[in-house]
Amino acid sequence: MHNLNVHFMNRGYGTDDGYKTVDAVNVRVCEYTGRPQATIASPYFPGDTLTIQYENNEWICDLD
Repeated sequence: MHNLNVHFMNRGYGTDDGYKTVDAVNVRVCEYTGRPQATIASPYFPGDTLTIQYENNEWICDLD
């Protein structure tokens, strides 16, 4: 589909893993928040996916 530049962090632990370019599996609008949301291929575990949200003008993946 598309490549996305995603900011990976764990808000619970206060860690920041920086930005990674990843493949988007799908992009949609969250029915609860009305914000863009996407499923991406995990850069950490091949074959797994993660959900990301668009916040403050960037894609965020909270690993918490």
